[in-house]
Amino acid sequence: MKAINSLPLSQTIFLLLLCFGLSISAQEDSEVLEAYEDYTEAAREVVYMHLNKSTYIKGESIGFTAYVMDKKDKKPSLLTTNLYVSIEDENKNVIKQKLIRVDDGVASNSFEVDSLFSSGYYNVKAYTNWMLNFNEQNHYVESVRIINPETEEYIEEERIENTVDAQFLPESGHLLSGVINNVGVVIKDNLGFGIPNAKGEVVDSDNQILSTFETNKFGIGKFQLLPSTNETYKVNITSANKDFTVNLDQNVEPRGIIMSLKSLKSKVFVSLITNDETLESIKGNRYTLMAHNGDNYDIMDIYFTDETVVTKAIDYINTATGVNILTLFNGEDKPIAERLFFNHNGIDVLKTNDLSASRKRDTVTVNLGFKGINSETINSLSVSVLPEETKSYNRHNNIVSYTYLQPYLRGYIEQAKYYFTDVDAKKQYELDNLLLTQGWSSYDWNTIFQNAPNQTHTFEQGIRLKANLASDISDNDDNSFLMHAVADEEPRIFSLSEGENSFLIDNLFPVGSDKIYVSKMTKVNGLLPASLYFQSFPSAIPRLTTDSRTLNPKHDYKIEANIKPNVFKEFNFDEVQALNEVVVQSELDRKRTKMREFGKHKFGKISVIEEEDRLLFNTLGQFLVSKGFNVIDNQGEFAVEDRMYFADRTPNGSRVGPEFFLDGMYIADTQIFYQYSLTNVGYIEINRQGIGEGARGARGVIKIYSSTKGSKSTNNQDTVQDFKLPLSFSAEKKFYVPKYQSYFSDFYKGYGVIGWEPKVKIDEKGIASFKIVKPRGNIKLFIEGIANDGSFVFEEKAISLN
Repeated sequence: MKAINSLPLSQTIFLLLLCFGLSISAQEDSEVLEAYEDYTEAAREVVYMHLNKSTYIKGESIGFTAYVMDKKDKKPSLLTTNLYVSIEDENKNVIKQKLIRVDDGVASNSFEVDSLFSSGYYNVKAYTNWMLNFNEQNHYVESVRIINPETEEYIEEERIENTVDAQFLPESGHLLSGVINNVGVVIKDNLGFGIPNAKGEVVDSDNQILSTFETNKFGIGKFQLLPSTNETYKVNITSANKDFTVNLDQNVEPRGIIMSLKSLKSKVFVSLITNDETLESIKGNRYTLMAHNGDNYDIMDIYFTDETVVTKAIDYINTATGVNILTLFNGEDKPIAERLFFNHNGIDVLKTNDLSASRKRDTVTVNLGFKGINSETINSLSVSVLPEETKSYNRHNNIVSYTYLQPYLRGYIEQAKYYFTDVDAKKQYELDNLLLTQGWSSYDWNTIFQNAPNQTHTFEQGIRLKANLASDISDNDDNSFLMHAVADEEPRIFSLSEGENSFLIDNLFPVGSDKIYVSKMTKVNGLLPASLYFQSFPSAIPRLTTDSRTLNPKHDYKIEANIKPNVFKEFNFDEVQALNEVVVQSELDRKRTKMREFGKHKFGKISVIEEEDRLLFNTLGQFLVSKGFNVIDNQGEFAVEDRMYFADRTPNGSRVGPEFFLDGMYIADTQIFYQYSLTNVGYIEINRQGIGEGARGARGVIKIYSSTKGSKSTNNQDTVQDFKLPLSFSAEKKFYVPKYQSYFSDFYKGYGVIGWEPKVKIDEKGIASFKIVKPRGNIKLFIEGIANDGSFVFEEKAISLN
């Protein structure tokens, strides 16, 4: 068992001892400590996704960038490379799903909103395999709205029914008779959104007003009550000139202890309160107060003496950044009260200090300037570019609210990003009031006490293949195997010792329809097709079964709205589509396709020569230099040696480099490649190890295929066994902006898309740049991201291009 953490919070406890005469108990064998340490010992991840919008029109794409963070230190997670992303309808049916690759904690991709979608709400989820071990909501879930203009002629103004959902939540989970209790209030409409400015009166059975409250913009408020066990209470609510009466519906306990928090400047005051009926029976009994956040913790024993209130002051600077959980246990180590509070100190949010946009013909270059950026650490931004008047970006979270707040709560939070934007004393007070209404945290003590998490789901880094020998292969056979180069995969050789009947191929990152090609290496017959049985891990996308709590994006609506304005009235969808779906294969996709096709039955790594290569490198020699070769290409001489393998030289100093082939023909005199134009080259196979070429390939082999030859070479088709993996990574496609019938209509201004930049890097000068097609009208940027190995970026910026 680990000892009590020597956190800064420990300093607070010693101060409290001086102030209140409390004593720390050396509970090295405490059931609470043992259970908590076992449960929280394993690493945790949390994932956040930045979606380019929250409302989509059929024919668009859902662009997203995912940020996978270490839950404990809030830095990019480097443990996982596999992220699963799915879209589910309101009945939890999976509509689409993908496996995408995470690099340095960041991944991006997109989903096409195609014929599989109808008008309605859908949940976008993201999770890693490791997250499936835990019950807390560390995964990501967000509700988006899909609109099919052909079947939905208007965007409805949602209508509030003549009912309210009023919840009254005692600060520490229950009401205690004879003492002042703080009671949180949450009043929602039938859609789950808070009702603002609702006023309430708490009355007793004689209709005497005991307390009053008013909700804020999210329907949250609180009041104080001195309850009695022999009394009943009602709450009269007035909202939008309508009156409602509901029961308080909370039991008043005659005995017990409650917890109350009050924040004052740099300190939070924690009061443990009991009544006179309870005090005599609990004097001298041990109670335990634990401060924790799912990682660090501190724990101390508390004893009531002659006073019904024990108060402690804790400095915020000595608590964990983000959510802190205070749990009170009785002498039997059973939790009896819990309260959450938030510490904003330590959250590093970077803001743009400069923003500029320059136009050149039909392109606009946007530059975002940041101060204090260390470009040597991981940084990545995602930017959604929408019309300034957009109505399609109504997301509840940003990267800070989802990383620091949501994983610790059991319920969803309306407009959680509000509490972390331009933080002031008012918002800190409102956030604390929100936490008062949340009750117990997402860390379920029943689960914690049962057992440590059964870590049956591992961290995943690519695809693992287990290659099993066929049963008829004897130990006397050659048991060395070659996995050929495919796309970005280098060739690998595996040798089995006597008695071994399988080998593992780890860290594979096949994309799309990539296959794995394996040959058996024999001394007599050279390379032969391998006769192997393959098992792939993972072989399918695992289903996320953890309960997901979310709230639909909120749209503007009016009380008792009877008129449904036709947003699309300017469009006749029988004749003209406001949105033309554009499906264009990106340059990256085309290159990958070519690499897969040309790489079939090859032993080296394929480089497809694209037009950009021909513009950058005029000659074959220049291109080979970029691939790590020393090249002489002057005065009629062409010679090559591989810098990576330190080619030997003959006694007279001449170079001994790789062998060359041109369209399958061995080229002994390489002078033919002197100043050889790259326009003549279609693709090149570089086989540095000379695998499959015998003695002639000892120094490596370079095979050049003319641009007119395509991928017709099948010289090795009888030497490999191919395997189509049941699950591969989705290719990262370029995000294409739809074409609109009109760029001046209300439809475009409210729901159009200008651009989506999923991965923007901040350079050494602190500048993040990207380009967009020149828009019509002003634009708004929705920026999120990470930098400086622990800093966050989230901003909304309007730009006038007039």
